[in-house]
Amino acid sequence: MRILYHHRTLGDGAEGIHIREIVLALRELGHEVEIFSPIGNRLPGFAPRPEPTGRRERLLARLKRMMPRFLFEVAEIGYNLYAFFALRKRIRNFRPDFIYDRYATYNAASILAGRRTGVPVVLEVNAPLAYERANEPDEILCFPSLAMRFERWICSHADLTIVVSSPLRDHLIRSGVHPRRLVVMANGVDPDRFSPDRSGAAVRLRYGLGKRIVIGFSGVLRPWHGLDTLLAAVGRIDPAEIDWHLLIVGDGPYRQELEAEIHRYAIEGRVTITGRVSHEAVPDHVATFDIAVSPRSTFYASPMKILEYMAMGRAIIAPATENIRDI
Repeated sequence: MRILYHHRTLGDGAEGIHIREIVLALRELGHEVEIFSPIGNRLPGFAPRPEPTGRRERLLARLKRMMPRFLFEVAEIGYNLYAFFALRKRIRNFRPDFIYDRYATYNAASILAGRRTGVPVVLEVNAPLAYERANEPDEILCFPSLAMRFERWICSHADLTIVVSSPLRDHLIRSGVHPRRLVVMANGVDPDRFSPDRSGAAVRLRYGLGKRIVIGFSGVLRPWHGLDTLLAAVGRIDPAEIDWHLLIVGDGPYRQELEAEIHRYAIEGRVTITGRVSHEAVPDHVATFDIAVSPRSTFYASPMKILEYMAMGRAIIAPATENIRDI
């Protein structure tokens, strides 16, 4: 089949990895996939939050950083006008069997172009972004009611809306989306890359972990991931009884607060924060974990870290929430 993949991102970080893996998986199945996005048709790479390299990417990244939030949201809405006509042109030239759209706040362009041209649209929803941006402490949403109306309309007018968890499906149903539009499909991982056969010996050597019991976390360091709870828990383990080490694989806006907590518990010698690690290098780090932890999760997520832990056969500690039970 011929698939037109549309996303409205800079293709960096975790979302870039997700986009890349979906496109590669579709191509591996024999489908012809063409990408349409603000950064062109390139396939995102594996680097963690790389500096934008293209002229267009640098401009978009600068605008995102400097533009007042309400103007940025107006630009998000305005993107629909540009993308609608650009998608119609791409549809005429590529003649896709369907459009695969990665949902973004206010982004109705694929639905509008698909309805105008008669091309079906499959929508992928990883989070209820209107709810998320209205409720997360590091997000600002200037027009929450409008964003929620857009979200309901977009999810209701795709030919098929794929959501990553049962709680996310239930949230959209409560917001007014008809259940028949929704299909639950959890995230996945590449079993060839995240294999239990991977060795963590080199990483253990690099960080001087020796034969310690390694408790591990992999992901972006954000307040809602529950790392404060993890530090409080490991801080109560007596090293005389269990020779442990906490390996935190990643970086993020919460790092400074996390380092202050580590100092408060006086466990500096037993905690390592690696900083940014490329996606290609993550499996070798996870391979060092004896116990892999995901302390907290948003109610609607399908956490990639837990799927990666599972694929590598780690012992896992995670919340007993419905979305985690899904996987």
